[in-house]
Amino acid sequence: MSAKRTAIFNQGRGKQHGAVLTIMLVIMIVGIAAILVNSLSSATLKNARQKNTAAALAQAKDALIGFAITYGDTHTASFQVNGYLPCPDNAGGNAEGSAELSCGNQDVSVIGRLPWATLDLSTLRDGDGECLWYAVSGTYKDNPKTGLMNWDTNGQFQAYAPDGTLLSDQVVAVIFAPGAPLSGQNQNRSPNGTAPICGGNYTVTNYLDNDTVHGINNRDVVSGNFIQGTSGGTINDQMLFITKQDIWNAIKKRNDFGAFVAKLLHPSIAYLPTTVDFSTTPTTENTYATPGCLRISRVRKGYIYSNDWQDNVLYARPTGSCTITVNGANCGYGVVIFPGERNTGQTRITNTDKNTWSNYLEGANLTAFTYGTTTTGTTHNGTISFSGATSYSAASPSTDVLACE
Repeated sequence: MSAKRTAIFNQGRGKQHGAVLTIMLVIMIVGIAAILVNSLSSATLKNARQKNTAAALAQAKDALIGFAITYGDTHTASFQVNGYLPCPDNAGGNAEGSAELSCGNQDVSVIGRLPWATLDLSTLRDGDGECLWYAVSGTYKDNPKTGLMNWDTNGQFQAYAPDGTLLSDQVVAVIFAPGAPLSGQNQNRSPNGTAPICGGNYTVTNYLDNDTVHGINNRDVVSGNFIQGTSGGTINDQMLFITKQDIWNAIKKRNDFGAFVAKLLHPSIAYLPTTVDFSTTPTTENTYATPGCLRISRVRKGYIYSNDWQDNVLYARPTGSCTITVNGANCGYGVVIFPGERNTGQTRITNTDKNTWSNYLEGANLTAFTYGTTTTGTTHNGTISFSGATSYSAASPSTDVLACE
């Protein structure tokens, strides 16, 4: 082969190699671009799902708080106070999405599907298309009701971050977005006719997860411990919780809450017993002798405008030749006190707490209220002076409010 023909051949072969490299480069670019597009599409889809989940949870939380803070307005057949939350939907015979008329025993917490119809909502779904679930503390569910419903009523739940850090121990309700089914759950979410609108069924283990690492089982409403999962994680339940502060911060700012307190402050004190120890359902007076100038107690169930608030209404009646004044004005029968929301350091959980006056009153009013009651065998005479606000203010909810009767 001549040198000229060899050169031409080699030149053609070089062009072929160049073309192959160019094609391979194009294929690589297209492949990388496809990977990037798929990655971006996956991230976009994940973000969209998370956004939908967050929106559904937030809407459910707002609706539940609205239900609680207007409960007395919407349940007018008999006098009801605000604060209660609905039972879950547990396929108890009502239409799907409706709260059960009664759920469990008194003060026993319950878990089930969110009662979206009762809350006047559509079928709220998370980003994976699942309807929401809901747990309510036994002390906040509306049937059967707890003994007392007021701002000292605690929830029975604790909420934890994904790493096991405690977020709140004042939780009264939790809303769950169950997310995509994990291993073992997929085949168990098939419809069985009980939830035709949402699809699936009412078996909580098919939807909520058990975090064995932190020992927190979101299916176990009895323990009251619930943990936040992560999207795509081994625990993928997304949750949003409601604290008692969420509910009571809204209730105490209602325009009519001051009028409600005013009604609490005006029982017929002339007919009140001299003393009564606190219990959640007192039916008889536990009379005891106080050697001081006052008979002090709280207004007993049946004498007060709202029995749910009986632990928050105190009174003092003079004995012997003592006189009670409020802001300098003489009180013929005595003083009635609404002690306000508890301050830091005050505890109002047990009956012992509720019979400890320093958990309700402060300063001069505490001194006046307990005047002489620890001096055995001594009779005090004179004027016992109380002072302070005579009407409730949302700006200072922990302030003692006094009524001279």
